[in-house]
Amino acid sequence: MRKWILSGMAVAAMAGVAQARDFSDVERYLFVPNRNSADVAVIDTRDNRVVARLPVGNVPHQVAVSDTLGKLASSNTADNTISVIDLGSDAPAVNIALDIEPEHMQLAPNGALLAVGNIGAGTVSLVDLGEMREIARVDGLYEPHNLTFSPDGTRLYVGNLGADFVSVIDVASAEVIEEIPVGEGQAVAYAGGGDREYQGVINVTATPDGRLGFAAFGEGNRLAVLDLRNGRKKKTLELGELPWRAYTTADGRFMIVPNNGDETVSIISTASLEEVARLRGANGMTGVNTGWFETTAFVISNAEEKLVVIDLETMENAGEIALPGTPETGVTSPDGTRLYVAISSTNQVAVIDTRKRELVELIDDVGEEPWGTFMVGAINYCH
Repeated sequence: MRKWILSGMAVAAMAGVAQARDFSDVERYLFVPNRNSADVAVIDTRDNRVVARLPVGNVPHQVAVSDTLGKLASSNTADNTISVIDLGSDAPAVNIALDIEPEHMQLAPNGALLAVGNIGAGTVSLVDLGEMREIARVDGLYEPHNLTFSPDGTRLYVGNLGADFVSVIDVASAEVIEEIPVGEGQAVAYAGGGDREYQGVINVTATPDGRLGFAAFGEGNRLAVLDLRNGRKKKTLELGELPWRAYTTADGRFMIVPNNGDETVSIISTASLEEVARLRGANGMTGVNTGWFETTAFVISNAEEKLVVIDLETMENAGEIALPGTPETGVTSPDGTRLYVAISSTNQVAVIDTRKRELVELIDDVGEEPWGTFMVGAINYCH
């Protein structure tokens, strides 16, 4: 079922963007959404200096940057909006009203269409960043979490946090056309109730070439492998307890899955579609990044305030890196040499040298409660 939006709902943000320079050279900047200060920090990665903080809506959850249009979008969970900023001018942010609790976003391959999951409403908004308006709203989702486009942009795969299946949206018609079960038996959405936290499907993680997608179902300890070109399920793997989601290496050789139930990490070969290693992890793992010619993985432990280091050549644990506070998510620079991790409790970004496997710098005063990091040309993800 679909609801087409016939008129734009964009209004200028009250606060202007105190921008002192042109940020249209997007590949050199790191963008950091700050939940408590309602802004996005801009860090010049040539010297790791904060050069601006751009006002957005309340409780920004994630950012997405279109290098095609030179625009940044921020999902503002508390305002039910996204803020869109032209990075090449001093123009104020524009807010576009969406549905309840917009959180995760994904740009289509054309760089102009933005998909936004409204987790509190069970809908997905399709936003045209060129026209600066919501053009369609798709319902029938169950706590839509992360989103993934097919290589040609015609399909959108939605992880349902409240269900054991992946929803497939036909972008042209803005309709759910299929539900792909990841758990056993029928794909039945969780009805809720009580204090129990249900972990359905967090994400469909694509290989860098966009051909395959890997969807973990937390409650079922399973991982489904999908062909993103046609939506067919190729295989289902058994993992450790309560797998969070898959994270790809930049070269596409492996998918790495933190299993938070038993504090292990599964490594899956994308060639054989088999688990090739299961290693020690940590409590409360929220992300995985790789670097230094894809020889090393860094598993983020939010609960233990550290990174677990894995050698991807020997498939062995290779130590830990202590962090000064609570890490959220990270991004590796496109050249694979630096890992930037948002530290929410100290308002910092930690910089890791991926070759040395060491914390080498802390970027201070990035904003209040930095929630993630984003770089154009890198592998980006959110909680």
